[in-house]
Amino acid sequence: MVASNVRKRTAESQHNVTTSAVNDILAILAKHNPRLSKSALKATGAAFAALSAAAGRLSRDQQRKIAEHESDLAKAVEGVVSKFASSNRPSDDLIELPVGNLVEESDGEDLGELLSDSEGRKRIADYATSRRLEDWAGPVAGPGELERDFGTKRSTLHDWQKRGAIIGLLRGERKHVYPLAQFIDGRPIEGMSRITKIITNPRAAWLWLNRPHASAEGASPLECLKQGRVAEVAAAAERDFG
Repeated sequence: MVASNVRKRTAESQHNVTTSAVNDILAILAKHNPRLSKSALKATGAAFAALSAAAGRLSRDQQRKIAEHESDLAKAVEGVVSKFASSNRPSDDLIELPVGNLVEESDGEDLGELLSDSEGRKRIADYATSRRLEDWAGPVAGPGELERDFGTKRSTLHDWQKRGAIIGLLRGERKHVYPLAQFIDGRPIEGMSRITKIITNPRAAWLWLNRPHASAEGASPLECLKQGRVAEVAAAAERDFG
């Protein structure tokens, strides 16, 4: 009886791959395939263990026949794996909850009374609050002030603005003023032109540049530009406005 049990356990151990053996194989796979995700490695280990256990239960003659048709075996395994991956079977670790009819039918509300153009403008004006440009843009200066304080000629300023190297904000209908925070020693911050190509509206660009941004851990994109983090700011602008 004891000998019989020993032979039985020995046979079972031959038909199953130990956890340590699977881990060794997965370690080799991970080493030679560094881009393989953990979930893919886990699935590979499960498939390898199942295949090895199944092959171990075959006769030697059957095992030789399988070895002679490796390509067919690979296709068969791929088909089985794809079938399991695309199946809609509920996962064992998920709990199904009975859900009743949660949709409440409703006709909704109508648009309300139709307002005239003048009444609509009046109501909007009641909500709107007039603000000075400096209140949201910070200190600004016109071409004359910049030439006086920094020696920047009007032609140079015009060229910078045309290339998007600086941001000009309209004051009134035609006059441009320039936020001083975008200059360092009288010259434009490096990388500003990359941002203005993405955010073409000057007011929107300046507002975005001066507000804390999540990707910069609370710092403003303008502060990041001053630190030389041009590529990082450009990538954030592309995500937000591209």
